[in-house]
Amino acid sequence: MKTVKVPILKPPCLNTDIQQYSSMVRMAFKRYQEGLSNKEIRSYLKERYTINSWLIESARADAQNLYNTLKTKHVIWGGLDNLKKYLNGSISKEQYKCRRNFPVCSVGESPNKGNRLFELTLKNNQVTYKPSRRIHTEIRFCPVKKKLAQELAKVQELAEQGKMPVTVKFTSTHLFFTYDESLIYNEAYKGLKHNRVLGIDMNPNYIGVSVIEFTKKAGFTVLHKEVFDLTTLTKPSGESSQHKKSKYFTNKLKHETIAIAYKINKLVDYWKCNKLAIEDLSIKPTNKQKGKTFNRLCNNKWERQLFVDKLKMLAGIHKYELVEVNPAYSSIVGNFAYGGPNTPDMVAASIEIARRAYKKFEKGWFYPRFNINHLNEQWKQTLSGVKSWKDLFLKVKESKLKYRFLLSDYIGNAVFRGIYPKQKWERYTFTTNGCIPHFATI
Repeated sequence: MKTVKVPILKPPCLNTDIQQYSSMVRMAFKRYQEGLSNKEIRSYLKERYTINSWLIESARADAQNLYNTLKTKHVIWGGLDNLKKYLNGSISKEQYKCRRNFPVCSVGESPNKGNRLFELTLKNNQVTYKPSRRIHTEIRFCPVKKKLAQELAKVQELAEQGKMPVTVKFTSTHLFFTYDESLIYNEAYKGLKHNRVLGIDMNPNYIGVSVIEFTKKAGFTVLHKEVFDLTTLTKPSGESSQHKKSKYFTNKLKHETIAIAYKINKLVDYWKCNKLAIEDLSIKPTNKQKGKTFNRLCNNKWERQLFVDKLKMLAGIHKYELVEVNPAYSSIVGNFAYGGPNTPDMVAASIEIARRAYKKFEKGWFYPRFNINHLNEQWKQTLSGVKSWKDLFLKVKESKLKYRFLLSDYIGNAVFRGIYPKQKWERYTFTTNGCIPHFATI
């Protein structure tokens, strides 16, 4: 889903609608905390508000989304900072109340030309708000850039044909349009090869990418190896700790994470990969026992879900398969099986992720065959008695030996290094190693 925010030209007086809608959302939220059902809350709101029933339903839906996020937590509407400013006399009572308001929302519906309460004339930078038969309010918004204007024109076209729901929100100053971008750009990539897979290994600081092609024999060829380095954004050097927490770096990281997803999408087309493989992760904020900095990096800074959602959207638009695989032991398998001076840790793991995705549901395919004889002499002596990848992981963890090929140690081996000062991330490409039998682990 994509949301477009545009400023309103000469805002009409809709303060009553905004205040009433905000009141409904807050009231519905409290009823959810009390344990009432959707039906009971809907009836509760209809008894107390003489307003369009679709706005009541939209307010209930907004409250439900908030409740699913916040549950029984104590909520300060408008934020703690807003309350402090009001109590300190920095803002007036009217400003305080205004900042507690929610945007009025009308959930989109395909059969009703995109939206039940709004007539969309996006080509003319205008919508008409129709909360009742008698009240029709025109809301004009500022002209947008050419590319976005073309996209909104397509949105209007599809909405008029009953093929796209468009959710519309408004405040006293802005309009918001939310729609499914994949319905606009139905541009399937052509000539994709079923035996090519692009694999991705994700972590907060680096994104490892590899492209592998399976041969007729039991093996595959590594066609491409690349690393996206986000450390400048996740750990800005030379900045004060206060600056690190600034809104600028948070928004910048989100923006560049999406930009990298588009770069990877282009790689799928360039290498004609039929599958894009990612890790099937479900990570909850926890104490990692490695200090506050590491916890903050994993729990707060990592935009993993945003990255995954964007990749899923692009896969749907361009009609290639996105496969989520279990990442268990992928790092240790990758480093021992494919790692080296030209294949750093995150790239090696991405190769293993890609290999697993090729035949995800085939029995016996999940792990490559393990053979202790493929290890070099040093590892053979240290890891004697190891018979499986799991045993290898436990033995290495117990001995606390370093097995990863760190990017910082082999960064000089990159054949291409792209530095993007404005974007604040870097890109490294490494040479490929040729054909690797899938059963030959080292």
